[in-house]
Amino acid sequence: MKSRRSFIKNTSVGLLSTLVFNSVKDFWGLSQFAKNEIPTWESLVDLARWCPTVHNLQPHQVKVVSATEAELYYDPSRLLTVGDPNSIFATVAMGVFIEHLSISAAPSGYQVRITKMYDPISTQVKGSTLFAKIEIKSSTKKETLGSELIKERRTAREAYNGKPLKIRTVNLLETQAENYNQEFFHTSDQKHIDLIVKLNQQTLFEDLESKPNREELDRLFRYCKNDAATKKDGLWSKCMGFSGNLLKSVFQKHEKWTKGTLKKLLSKRYTASYNGTRSFCWIAGKFDNTGDWLEAGRFLARNWLLVTKEGAYLQPTGSLITNAKAYKKMKSMLPQPSGQNKIWMGFRAGYSKKPVRSYRLNTNEILIK
Repeated sequence: MKSRRSFIKNTSVGLLSTLVFNSVKDFWGLSQFAKNEIPTWESLVDLARWCPTVHNLQPHQVKVVSATEAELYYDPSRLLTVGDPNSIFATVAMGVFIEHLSISAAPSGYQVRITKMYDPISTQVKGSTLFAKIEIKSSTKKETLGSELIKERRTAREAYNGKPLKIRTVNLLETQAENYNQEFFHTSDQKHIDLIVKLNQQTLFEDLESKPNREELDRLFRYCKNDAATKKDGLWSKCMGFSGNLLKSVFQKHEKWTKGTLKKLLSKRYTASYNGTRSFCWIAGKFDNTGDWLEAGRFLARNWLLVTKEGAYLQPTGSLITNAKAYKKMKSMLPQPSGQNKIWMGFRAGYSKKPVRSYRLNTNEILIK
């Protein structure tokens, strides 16, 4: 009987201790979360600057107003007057940057959102131009994409290993698209993929025939490591998987590569970079104005980071979207989105060796003092 009373007493004390401990632990956890410091704009920009932008131009600039408020500017000298004259994809890239700021703030229990919009992005203005006001806000929503993915993300422009995207990854991408009012499409049909790769190659040569296009891209290419490391922007030849000397010759001595053996060699080299491609994806949604383009950018950021989380890589096929003739042909090959939704992004996805990462502007070059 004494042993029984002792057992009950000890058990009761033990249960009470456990309940008290768990309550204290839960309270401590909550209080710790509540005490999380607001991340600085400098720390958020320092991570978000690794986001992808059109041709790695990085037009975004941030002016800190207070601990929680900032103004988002753009540098018009970092826009494409030929390739993106209406700054549609520069606006998409701004949405990508904002979402990266938000994901960077998530570990501290915060998010970054736009509070006010100004005039649309324009290639006609001079000097740093105000685009939007942004704010750091507390958030109770659990972020499913870790901020560490931002630096892990890469663009894979060389050959893939021949394996299609995993079904699990495709399902996750489809679900995420539904959550953001987008439509995600995917094919592993090799006939479709071969046709798209061929069309992409034809479009590349067509774009190269345009002198304005060619000259604009030539200004953006970084043909050697020193140039890439010094300017910290643009298209570094090493990331493109091509020799710097070869690319320089293609853009600056274009007439040599327009016919005959050299054209065939260039075509063969470019096609080889697409070897092993077994998945092609495309995204459709509302894509008519600044608000749509920003939302598309936010989704693209999450889409790309989700692919990274799943251990895969992707490469956008931008010329199939921006070249009107190629876009029309591509649409005729693919299942169409519903209603008024438009295909605004296409990319190949899969698995490859770890790609080289482009340089980025330093944090202090993005912040406006």
